[in-house]
Amino acid sequence: MTSEIIALASLSLRRLQIFDAAVTAGSAGAAARALGLSQPAVTHALTRLEAQLGHRLLERGPGGTAATPTGHLLHRRVARLRGQIAAALGAARGGAADGQRQAGAMTAAQVRCHVAIAEHGTFSAAANALGLSLPALHRTARGFEQLVGVRLYSHLLRHVGVTPAGETLARRLRVAMTELAQARAEIAAAVGQGGGRIAVGCLPLMPKPLLARACNAALGLHPDLVIALTEDSYDHLLRELRNGRIDIVIGALRQTGATDIKEAPLFDDPYVVLARAAHKLAGTAPSAAALRRCDWVAAPAGTPRRAALERLFAGRPAPRVVLETNSVTMMLAVLAQSDVLALTARSLAAAASGTANLAVLSLAATDAGRRVGYTIRADWLPTAAQAGFQASLERLGAELRRGAATG
Repeated sequence: MTSEIIALASLSLRRLQIFDAAVTAGSAGAAARALGLSQPAVTHALTRLEAQLGHRLLERGPGGTAATPTGHLLHRRVARLRGQIAAALGAARGGAADGQRQAGAMTAAQVRCHVAIAEHGTFSAAANALGLSLPALHRTARGFEQLVGVRLYSHLLRHVGVTPAGETLARRLRVAMTELAQARAEIAAAVGQGGGRIAVGCLPLMPKPLLARACNAALGLHPDLVIALTEDSYDHLLRELRNGRIDIVIGALRQTGATDIKEAPLFDDPYVVLARAAHKLAGTAPSAAALRRCDWVAAPAGTPRRAALERLFAGRPAPRVVLETNSVTMMLAVLAQSDVLALTARSLAAAASGTANLAVLSLAATDAGRRVGYTIRADWLPTAAQAGFQASLERLGAELRRGAATG
């Protein structure tokens, strides 16, 4: 479970709602009237929130209440948090309502429990993870289900699990709660106490020297930024992106047409055929028939790289694939020790051929449709440091496009 969700144990959603109302209404009294609370209760909640965060959030005076610069940073994120929670609850009910009332009544404990149940799969595992008794978890979960007004849990063979609606709600709540982490990072950066964090997902064929250049450029502008890099398959990284655990995915774009994500192209990086430098076809312009007679290392079926290999031999007998792997390290190791061939990105082949005694055999496998870029959530609002990393990718992409145009 993400640390942001766990942190809700102390950061009350109710206090954030009161803070939002105070900034929006312009005074503690107006916020109290809007929420049906007493003014002392509102004032106490705001004081407690400032104490928890360790920053002054509001300036209070005869004319009302106004957000401090730090308060403005928090308010922007709280407004997004509350809007996303309301949208998540509305979506859980099939879009029948926007979920504003339920969002205001939701507690941090309910969010923590529901997300834990969805992540751990059972009530008992979630209770152990949260350090709660099973009856306490059941009470909280059932209260949350009643609040949402949708069946979130179902009885399976030997335990209670999460329904599809419950899974969707948990995913969207996780994304909503990342706003708290973003707010804390922005506040810390504003007072010189850190640069925040960006979680980056990288597809296997993304050349690491290029990615390192982007990281170094971002760190040059924001030295305190922490970059957490994960390399994995597209499906896994996209799932983590949608769950809010990853902020940006870098690699070949899939152009899925999904509306909840946004793809931005950086540069074209077509496929080429790669072999060891001592291969009998090295230095030649081999025909398709010569390439077909060789054994190949290939990506698993269903991946874009495997589809490109199949297009290379379209209408002809397919070559023998002796090893299927998504591991670039394994692919390069096998190429260096045998006469197999592989299809890989042109940028990766250029980097590998200079250090691993490998050679590009032919550009015949060029696939002009392969475009490298980054993928983000459509509603992602990066911090200044995260935006710096994004900008470094854009600059690198522009540089590579200019090099390709002049080359």
